[in-house]
Amino acid sequence: MMIFFSMMGGFLDGIFRPKDEGPWHNRYEAGRALASILAEYVASFDGKGVVLGLPRGGVIVGQAVANDLKLPLDFRAVKKVGHPLQPEFAIGAVDISGVSVKNPSLEVYELPSEDDFSRMVERALEQAREMDRELRGDSEPKYANADWCLVVDDGAATGLTLLAVARGLKSENKKVHIAVPVTSVQAKEMLSNESDSFHAIEVPAHFMAVSQFYIDFAPVTTQEAKVALMPND
Repeated sequence: MMIFFSMMGGFLDGIFRPKDEGPWHNRYEAGRALASILAEYVASFDGKGVVLGLPRGGVIVGQAVANDLKLPLDFRAVKKVGHPLQPEFAIGAVDISGVSVKNPSLEVYELPSEDDFSRMVERALEQAREMDRELRGDSEPKYANADWCLVVDDGAATGLTLLAVARGLKSENKKVHIAVPVTSVQAKEMLSNESDSFHAIEVPAHFMAVSQFYIDFAPVTTQEAKVALMPND
């Protein structure tokens, strides 16, 4: 079932697509499905906007959304802060602006000390800056002069990277709209409260992992992300 959440409220019927609901073959197909439920809503936005894919998987989803909605595509570097004993488990995230967030579902005893967390954030921030340099080079961010940003990723499990980006963009006085093909219920509730609107196709009651909604969920390389970010003209 396609679902649309917004602080403004409402439901949108998407432009017909043969594969709106998951599992999707790959990220690009998921992005096209996402674009179909966003088209009418995005057309109502005022001012100058840009699609921001979160590297690296979100860039491919964002490419499809930007192509179908005829919007410029850019990215926003952000890095997850993994638990020191289990790096794949996110205890926080940091946006390239330096705005960081902690996993609100964790108890204090599950988190490292404040000093340790600060050091972990600094390391992750440097990784985000390095990613930005690799993908952007000397070019200026397209979102710098945008009034609103449509932030896209391939899914939201904890939603922490999207949360960090949303807060970073808000600190720059941008309107922030978030769109993902699939999200956990917890991430949906959190991100709906932290953005101007939140959009998702799938919100399963029993969420396991983003990858379960894709047939091909192979990691996206830096080179693939660079190619996706190239202008179509």
